[in-house]
Amino acid sequence: MYKRTKLGQKLPWNYLRYVLALLIWIIGFFPSTVSHIYTPFIFRPLSTVLRSISGIFGFSIGEWVYLGLIILLIFSIFKWIWLHYKRWRDRAFWTQQLVRWLNQFTGLFIVFELCWGLNYQKQNPAKDFNLQVPSNYTEKQMDSLSLSLIEELNKTREKISNFEAKNLHFQSISSKIGAEFKEISKNRPFLHYSPASIKIAHFPSWGDYLGYTAFYHPITGEAIIRGDLPVLTQAFTISHEMAHQLGYASEEEANFIAFVIGTESKDPIVHYSTQLQMFTYAQYAHLQFIVKRGDFTLYKEMVERNKKLLLPKVMEDRKFIRNFFLKKQDLQIKGTAEMYNQFLLWNKQAKGIESYEDVLLWALAYKTKKNP
Repeated sequence: MYKRTKLGQKLPWNYLRYVLALLIWIIGFFPSTVSHIYTPFIFRPLSTVLRSISGIFGFSIGEWVYLGLIILLIFSIFKWIWLHYKRWRDRAFWTQQLVRWLNQFTGLFIVFELCWGLNYQKQNPAKDFNLQVPSNYTEKQMDSLSLSLIEELNKTREKISNFEAKNLHFQSISSKIGAEFKEISKNRPFLHYSPASIKIAHFPSWGDYLGYTAFYHPITGEAIIRGDLPVLTQAFTISHEMAHQLGYASEEEANFIAFVIGTESKDPIVHYSTQLQMFTYAQYAHLQFIVKRGDFTLYKEMVERNKKLLLPKVMEDRKFIRNFFLKKQDLQIKGTAEMYNQFLLWNKQAKGIESYEDVLLWALAYKTKKNP
């Protein structure tokens, strides 16, 4: 016989979890508390332990964890329907189910926030780098930045032989980035990264359907990268995910850490990967100003100008990268981009997916400081 349970008969933990969830939610409104207590004393030690464990294994544990959770979820849904479909008209049953689902959601919220999510609420790293980050940029600044990056791209590409570019592989690039973090942490201890847990995705095709190139796994502490990505993009992507592992949850902040790693690197491969990504952002931002005015003649002129200024080798690299993503874009499941955008908005990332490009503001501040 179906047993009814009054709300007042719930175990104390069911009330305690609500109090804990409320406390975590309130802490999220105090970025300084998150930055000075949660990230250094809870997240980073936990992340270090998780990376120590997952790093032992030579394969990506996180994808199997997600696969197992998806299978378990599907099984649980069918089991729930099978066991309870006869009670759908019982109001008391639905009341209890709603309470159970609320308890489960609250538990997931607590685990997610303590393992990772609170990092979205912490202070940005402007103070750590002594930067004054502007709130917006101008068309002129983006044009100037694009031209500057074109010059840098050409100089750096000349240092990379075609043989070296064609024989790069994931492990060598991952090692390069690990060395870069070790070097930069000498002057910036807050970027100390150890141990490493960088994994190649077992199921890169998932990224085609869900629209990702890499992701941080909060349960295992792994940074999981698609190994089929164009090799010249991997250095920036790996740096971005390692920044997530250090608690830089915001996409613009993770991009900025990757930008600093690449900009200050003496390795042409790491440097070039960063310049490629930043030029893509800067050129797009510049062209968007022109599009908004409806001046498509100028738009074409700017595109052609940039093509003529870039070395043929750089153009070939950009074409290869662009073609890779063009082949994948129609495979993405409709709605997944909006779901991720909503996830970022829920976590107080005001611009959602567009926040990736806000790294340009940080780049301007960084370059201003370097060349006042």
